[in-house]
Amino acid sequence: MRFKKSIVFISIPLIVFAIAFFALAGSGKKDEKVEVEEAKIVYKGWLRSWEGVDLVLTSHQGPSTDAYKVLAKEFEELTGANVQVIDESWTDLLGKHLAAAAAGTAVYDILTFPYIWFGHYVEGEMVEDLNDWFAKTELVDPNYGMDDWIPAILETYGRYKTGFFKDPDALWSVPYKFDIYLAQYRTDMFEEAGIVDSSGKAKPPETWEELLADAKILAKKFPDIKPVVFPLSVDDPMVATFLPVLASYGGEIPMPWYDENLYPKFHGKPGVDAINYLKKLMPYMPPDVLNFDYDKVNTQMAQGLAAYALNWNAYLPVLVDPDKSKITKVVAFDLSPAGPNGRPQGLGGWQMSISKDSKNKEAAFQLLQFLSGKDKSVELALAGGSVARYSVAKNPEVIKKYPFYPLLIEAMSNVAARGMDRSWTDVQRIIAIGLNDILLGASAEETIKDTAGKVYDAGKAVGYTPEKSGPRP
Repeated sequence: MRFKKSIVFISIPLIVFAIAFFALAGSGKKDEKVEVEEAKIVYKGWLRSWEGVDLVLTSHQGPSTDAYKVLAKEFEELTGANVQVIDESWTDLLGKHLAAAAAGTAVYDILTFPYIWFGHYVEGEMVEDLNDWFAKTELVDPNYGMDDWIPAILETYGRYKTGFFKDPDALWSVPYKFDIYLAQYRTDMFEEAGIVDSSGKAKPPETWEELLADAKILAKKFPDIKPVVFPLSVDDPMVATFLPVLASYGGEIPMPWYDENLYPKFHGKPGVDAINYLKKLMPYMPPDVLNFDYDKVNTQMAQGLAAYALNWNAYLPVLVDPDKSKITKVVAFDLSPAGPNGRPQGLGGWQMSISKDSKNKEAAFQLLQFLSGKDKSVELALAGGSVARYSVAKNPEVIKKYPFYPLLIEAMSNVAARGMDRSWTDVQRIIAIGLNDILLGASAEETIKDTAGKVYDAGKAVGYTPEKSGPRP
């Protein structure tokens, strides 16, 4: 049955409350169905008039969603549709999406979500297979540019190949926000501290051990500024930060967390070495860094309070905006450092899909194409969107405004990912709590093994079969 598996992580009281809420909210949305044959073409030979149609896109707060709002306004002007972009804290979205789907009130037309929640949307039958929609030639943008997407990104964000419901050909979504965990550093501080290359220019660390050595130098040179700041709050930031360290210290790429049966594999030597490295780096970070999320880290860098940071590239436009940042003239960007296993980069990001409950799927499909198609991609990027298209990453105007874009293409040759099955929301929190305990002083070997055992249990609890690969760690 639909949603039988997807709601396991949401409390019953919340579901009951949310269903009642969405039932009321849904009653206020107009469901004026416009037939395709009645909708005249108004733009570039494919975009149709959707006069009087209400469309709702649900997403998180941030620069990317702000950029999509700009394009949504253009869509309104061209088509006559009314587009509402709801942006709110990303931590609330999964519960709201599940509850809205359970209520069946068609509150949303386009759903956006991080790939780590993918299993809920596919196994819960909440989203449309976009292959069916791209087959409808009367609705398709002929210049959409499917081959312009970076293939690894489209594959990760678009196709679900884990857990249950394995259909390798289904396309459930397209990229909404492309994220790579990149380094940001202060060139002025590195140069003043003597951390330079042969030409005297700031030299960012190529390895984690170099970063530790640089942090010690920076701490002595600038006692009032923290050398390093990472997002390390429980749960998403902690796991996102640990990901490239784990992979570079020997974790399997692209999936260092568990195998095809969801049997844990992060608790061996690579995992122990990676978390012990972060423990060594802790003295060079703010004392309350275990409470730092992505926004807090970005603020620290923008205010000039740290010399080196890691964060998702979607946050980086703030650092080069003179109205929001004090370091625009001295900030530079690099890949995350390397370890004994090379230099894999952490992959994050969000995708967008058509809600199965939408009453206006045809209009929603055209909105999805307008927002994500090749024609508007440079405009989207310049407005602050994070766009996973070759044409954008190579565009001179985009590179001039956001100099980190070429790094995104380079990073795609070697990426590590997080899980995307239904258990991951629970698993990620389990892992983050274990890592947090270690950084607070618990034994790395014992705690990470105990954490792996809990991850094993979490997979079994929702119907997966880690026991096929071995006994509980």
